[in-house]
Amino acid sequence: MKIILDKNIILQPISKIVSITEKRSLMPILSNILIDFGREKTTVYSTDLEVSAITHIDFVTDMERKIVVHGRKFLEILRELENGEIEFVFEDNVMTIRQKMAEISLSLQDPEEFPETKEISVGEEFTIPGGILLEMIDKVEFAVSIDETRYILTGMFMKGQDGKVVVVGTDGFRMALYQREVDGLQSFPGMTIPRRSVSEVERMIGEDEDVRIVIDEKHVQFSTEKMRIISRIIEGNFPDYENVLPSGNTNIAEVEREALLKGLKRVSSIIGRSEPVKMTFSGNTMTIEAESDIGRAREVIDVVYDGEEAAMNFNVKFLIDVVTHLTGDAITIAAPKAYGAVLFRSGDLEGYKNIVMPIRI
Repeated sequence: MKIILDKNIILQPISKIVSITEKRSLMPILSNILIDFGREKTTVYSTDLEVSAITHIDFVTDMERKIVVHGRKFLEILRELENGEIEFVFEDNVMTIRQKMAEISLSLQDPEEFPETKEISVGEEFTIPGGILLEMIDKVEFAVSIDETRYILTGMFMKGQDGKVVVVGTDGFRMALYQREVDGLQSFPGMTIPRRSVSEVERMIGEDEDVRIVIDEKHVQFSTEKMRIISRIIEGNFPDYENVLPSGNTNIAEVEREALLKGLKRVSSIIGRSEPVKMTFSGNTMTIEAESDIGRAREVIDVVYDGEEAAMNFNVKFLIDVVTHLTGDAITIAAPKAYGAVLFRSGDLEGYKNIVMPIRI
C-alpha cells in the first residue's frame, strides 16, 4: 500500500496527540499511536489507559489499513522533513517514509495489540465555550496536588449546579475555586478529573472552539470538531470544599496586586522556593519578612487594613501562585482572628476564590 500526504495535513494532528503516549516501558504498545486509514476518514488514536485522544487526518483512501507506529519517533521524523508531499509505503510490518533523497523505515506493531478506545455516546452532556473552559482550568490547576498518598486530590473537581460550572483544585494546604455561569447548563454530578487529563485538555483545546462534554459513571469526554479526549474519572469522594471556605474572617486588607507580587519575589530571593515568609499587618502597612542561612529580607507595603494587628507565616510559593492567578489592580486578603484559612480575592472575578493555610512555626 502506498499513499502520498502533504506534511502539514498529517503533522498537526499527530503533534496534538503524541504527548499522551506513555514514555515508560511497562507496556511498550502505549508508546505507539494507531492510524486507521479508511474510505470515509482517517483517524488517529493515542492512549496511556488513563487518558485517550482521537483526532482525524483530512485524507481518505480506497485501500483501508490500520498501522501502529512509535508516536514520538514518527512525529520527530515528520518535523525534520521539508514542507510538501511525503510518500508512505506500507509492506508487512514496515512503513517506509520517502521525500526527495530521504528514506526512513519504521517498524510497525500489531494493531490488534493496541488498546481499544471507546467514545462516550450516552450520559450527562453540556457544551461550554473553549475560552471559558481554558480559563477555568488555568485558575485552579496550579493548586491540584501532586502527592498520590491522597489520590482524590490529584485531580480537578468539576460540578454543574444552578446554571454554573464549578471547578476546584486543592492539595490540602491551599485551595482554588472558580465558578462561571454557562448558558443552557443543566446540573451534573461532581467528578474528579486527573491532573494529567486536565493538562491534555488545556493543551489540545482552542479558545475559539465549543467543547461538548459528556459524562458517564467512570469517564468524561471532551469533544471539539476535530478532537476527542476521553479520560477516566478518579473514584472517591472529593472533600467538601464549600465548608472549607471561611466566612467569618474579620481582619480585612486591600493591597495593590503588583506591589504585593514584587514584594514577595524580592523577599523570597534569599530563601528556598517553598520556604516560609512572615506577613504582618499593622495599621495601614503590611510587612513581609524572610530569613535564611545567607541573610534576611524585609519589605513594607502600604495597604488599607481593617482589623487587629496580626502576623502569619505562609509557604511563599503558595502566595506567589495565588497572586499570579488573581487579576485586577487590587487584592483583598481576609484573615481570621485566630489560626485558620486565609481568603484571597480580587474584585474583577467574583466567582474566583483562593484560600491558603498559614504555617505553624
